[in-house]
Amino acid sequence: HSCPVWAIGRSSLYLKVQRPDLLASYAMMMLIAMWLKFLIIWRFARLWALCDGIEVVENMQRCVCNNYCITSFWRGWHVSFNRWLVRYLYVPLGGRKYRLVNVWLVFGFVALWHDAELKLLAWGMLNALFMVGESLAACVWRSKVFSTVRALPETSRWVRAAAGASY
Repeated sequence: HSCPVWAIGRSSLYLKVQRPDLLASYAMMMLIAMWLKFLIIWRFARLWALCDGIEVVENMQRCVCNNYCITSFWRGWHVSFNRWLVRYLYVPLGGRKYRLVNVWLVFGFVALWHDAELKLLAWGMLNALFMVGESLAACVWRSKVFSTVRALPETSRWVRAAAGASY
């Protein structure tokens, strides 16, 4: 690849960097580069389908930087695959009733779908961990303990923005 982000990834230079800010910057650059790559591919495929008279769902609904929670990120990342996962895995496994368990199974399946590698399984489990943590934090936020904070729109917005920026 001629893109500097991919070149850095292939050379493993990012593994030699010890500064967390540079590692976080590289991770964000890699995520944006992946988003742009998939956006272009899917937009061309969608254009081709529309030229053939077939209406297909928009896969990349928003920029990767325009998400405030993991759940909305995954809902908008690859919409057609997400709908398939919800329809054929998440709902048959029990849906929201067993959400904290189903997330692990679905992300485990997605990791195996991409390839049977340990790093992808770790990626899936980390995503599941973040989604479970976000779900538990949302339950706590909706509890009576935070009802006074939720009643103040400006404070509520700041708390949610800080929570969304924390990971």
